[in-house]
Amino acid sequence: MLATLAAGGASPPAAADPRRFAVQPEASEVTFHATSRLMNANGRFHRVGGAVVVDPRDLATARISLAIETASIDTGIGMRDNHLRSPDFLDAQRFPTITFESLRVETMAGGAAVTGRLTLHGVTREITVPVDVTVSEIAMVASGELVLNRRDYGINYTSSLNPVGNAVRVSFTFRARAS
Repeated sequence: MLATLAAGGASPPAAADPRRFAVQPEASEVTFHATSRLMNANGRFHRVGGAVVVDPRDLATARISLAIETASIDTGIGMRDNHLRSPDFLDAQRFPTITFESLRVETMAGGAAVTGRLTLHGVTREITVPVDVTVSEIAMVASGELVLNRRDYGINYTSSLNPVGNAVRVSFTFRARAS
């Protein structure tokens, strides 16, 4: 989840000096937007965590591990939140965590493309996420947005009264400190 840093001159990169950054749950957020015929759902997950190990001078070395507690979903409507935690959607009892483990990071102008394994609802799929990042020796901020198809992850709930869209827009900002 890391972007490029400006390279100084044409000299070869310095030897790797990896740093570990711990995600600060209280300063990070994962939000989503889902559609349905009667009422769209905007919400967030309150419990997120993870770590990034990276050489701040060579962001392609990043190794990212993130976790989101599914039961921490919050749309501001208790009945809907309970339904989203149920087997119809996230099945939080069987699948208490959404995880992401990076496989590779490719730097590009203005950001990075992070490819990794996203596990949601017991299904693991490889995804690539565009990410904007600021990183220093002591702190890191990574943000981005992606669209997931809920059916790709075995979330197949249907309703003739209130059809639910398949696309879920997810936005995130992870703030981390060197640990």
